[in-house]
Amino acid sequence: MSADVSVVGSINLDHTTVTSAFPGPGETILGESVATSVGGKGANQAVAAALAGAHVSIVGSVGSDPDGDRALAALSAAGVSVDRVRRCDDVPTGTAWITVADGENKIIVVPGANEDVTIDGADTEASVTLCQLEIPMDVVASAAGRAGLFILNAAPATEITPALLRQCDVLVVNEHELATITSELIGSVNSIVTASRSLLDAGVRAVITTVGAQGAVLCQPGGASLTAAPRVPVVDTTGAGDAFCGVLAARLAAGDVLSVAVKWGVAAGSHAVQAPSAQSSYPDGAQLKAAVEAIAPAKELTS
Repeated sequence: MSADVSVVGSINLDHTTVTSAFPGPGETILGESVATSVGGKGANQAVAAALAGAHVSIVGSVGSDPDGDRALAALSAAGVSVDRVRRCDDVPTGTAWITVADGENKIIVVPGANEDVTIDGADTEASVTLCQLEIPMDVVASAAGRAGLFILNAAPATEITPALLRQCDVLVVNEHELATITSELIGSVNSIVTASRSLLDAGVRAVITTVGAQGAVLCQPGGASLTAAPRVPVVDTTGAGDAFCGVLAARLAAGDVLSVAVKWGVAAGSHAVQAPSAQSSYPDGAQLKAAVEAIAPAKELTS
């Protein structure tokens, strides 16, 4: 069976430290806990999509090391096909170093084998292809050119070429990433809509901006709307955006219209922030359905 969702992206081993506050330059502080888990934006989004019920294949690269073995075993256990993950003998599996304080996080990623991701035609046979920017940009561009429906989560923040923007059926960003791509000042929902419309003019079919506890702003040629997130206790925001993207892709592959898929994505992100770490905080099908019921109808926006 071909995958409903093909995720072309990064696979890392995450090392997470929880502390009371972020250290300043030259400062040493004591942490409260440390944990190691499988992560990377690609892996996180693939797991989120699989938990949401999609048939998911991940295209990526890991080292021929114990970290790579652990990553592939965890992805397989989550229901993600790893048949198209490359093993590299000369570079290690990618790693991420995450510090969590007061529900927020700071992350350093060492790409490792993620810089050696390759792609061919068979890797994008899914109805939906989802990419991020923790892998080489030429691989992302190649995936976009081969995809059916192409979703780009433009993270980490960087400039995007006009050619790649024109390939995006759906562009998912946060406020910082939107500001980087458009060179616009983002400080309000209205400014998000204005910046998003400039991307529509550049050829993007739809722009989704996640706005943390506020939810997500969807901008399409027909208008803009805000899907508000419910009030929930925030424990750790790590991977919440990935939960949003993975579930968004799964719902689009299932045939939902974009506005409905956004609602499911907001529900997934809201669920994820209530527990530590990334993949272990993601909702399964039943939890996701319950979370969706707490989402109010989207509000139409004007600017």
